[in-house]
Amino acid sequence: MSKEDDTMLAKRGFVPVVGLIDDDRVRVFRSSFSKDGETENLFVYGFVLLTERYVVICDTLLGPEDMETELEQVREYLRGRRLLIINSHADWDHTWGNGYFRGTFLAPVIAHERCRERMLSAEAQEALREYQQQFACFHNVELVPPTLTFSDRMTINCDDMTLELFHAPGHQPDHIAVWIPEIRLLLAFDAVEDPFPSLADAESVPVMFATLERLQALQPAHMLCCHGEKNDPALITRNLAYFQELERRCQQVLAQQQVDEQTLEDAVRSVHFPYEEAIAGGSEQISHGYYNEAHTRNIRLMVQYLMGQKKQTD
Repeated sequence: MSKEDDTMLAKRGFVPVVGLIDDDRVRVFRSSFSKDGETENLFVYGFVLLTERYVVICDTLLGPEDMETELEQVREYLRGRRLLIINSHADWDHTWGNGYFRGTFLAPVIAHERCRERMLSAEAQEALREYQQQFACFHNVELVPPTLTFSDRMTINCDDMTLELFHAPGHQPDHIAVWIPEIRLLLAFDAVEDPFPSLADAESVPVMFATLERLQALQPAHMLCCHGEKNDPALITRNLAYFQELERRCQQVLAQQQVDEQTLEDAVRSVHFPYEEAIAGGSEQISHGYYNEAHTRNIRLMVQYLMGQKKQTD
């Protein structure tokens, strides 16, 4: 099959979602991407906050077409309000719609400073080229990095809402979360996930624990994530318990055998934490192929992190 033919084997979808939160100022939208012949689709949620001062787009999803449709849904609220864009992190399914906000709807894009670095990287450019070569539905995407960045915290006062943006790494080094104290709503994006988040690398293990503990301490009444069907704040505790159990079982293996880079994969296979057990209590509508791989990768990264800790104490 030629590359030209292959570009036809993808479908995109975009729909508003109701029922995730009982506040009309918070709108939820779902973008999807699937390849013909595959039973599992990528679903990602984005959010719009309709405040007295701003219309705030939280993540621009899979492309400018998503943003065009999203703004049609909230266009009436733009009268008398400024438009702001927030990127939770630089992953492709959260930022590829940024280019829509360079023309008629020119708006600042706010994110962590490392988000800008990631979007300007050669790796990001190569990932986009690969997708555009394979799938025609991404041909209009251009990488547009954030224009306003911060390193730790940023507060946006919207009159009726306060948006507290803060660094929440673990899933990615540039990841942020948004806390809205007036309605005790946490926009966790990919920091919390059903059934569990994926780690960026071995160095992300301690910061993932710190992020989840920080989110838990907020005691949110409501929470919205970007993947999975569950948005209950109790998911924070379940994600934290997953990583605690993962650490415990990896520690058991390291206590029983010497592990180095040559025997790393043997150690990973020795960790008894079956995927079916790891997802217990999660929703049925998840991409099992993706999360099975993510679970194995989380095990590997946890073992690598603990190996590094052990070397420091020996």
